[in-house]
Amino acid sequence: MRDEMLVELALQGDDDALRQLHDRYIGQVFQYAYTQTGDYHRAEEVAQDVMYKMAVNLASFQGKSSFKTWLFAIGRRVVIDYHRKYKKDNEKIWLNEEQVLQVPEQRSVEGEVLRHSLREQILRGLQQLSVDDRTVIYLRFVEGFSIDETAKIMSRTTLAIKSLQNRAKKKLAALIRSEVNEEDEQP
Repeated sequence: MRDEMLVELALQGDDDALRQLHDRYIGQVFQYAYTQTGDYHRAEEVAQDVMYKMAVNLASFQGKSSFKTWLFAIGRRVVIDYHRKYKKDNEKIWLNEEQVLQVPEQRSVEGEVLRHSLREQILRGLQQLSVDDRTVIYLRFVEGFSIDETAKIMSRTTLAIKSLQNRAKKKLAALIRSEVNEEDEQP
């Protein structure tokens, strides 16, 4: 059943429809929360808060964007509140390998070692980016949101998202290049 239909049913008091929306998106919301907090338990707390706010504010969903875009906009606001609350603990953000940009699989042992090394370099580079840079990369390349959807989620213009994405990719590439150069210089 489409999200919009589930929203209508939930607004009419159908608890099962609300449960279906929750179940459909809780995994993605948790994954986003985890990439932004770096802590499993705090990510659970953030995800629960997002889903609670989704349920409470469901009547404000107007269908101007997809339900997922609307939900991730709520998620971004909750994450911003989280960062304000735990500012000094949020220096590092951890991603696991499944969440990293997909690196094409290679079948040789050498290829597998290179792929694993590249993923580790990407993870380390992402940890050094600002919250906005991590967010735009996560939304665009992990979640697969369009530029327009990402702009709505981040409350920015599409031009600002394109610019932010371009800068974030360049920063990440520079961080990875500098790490590779440092490794090459080691005896």
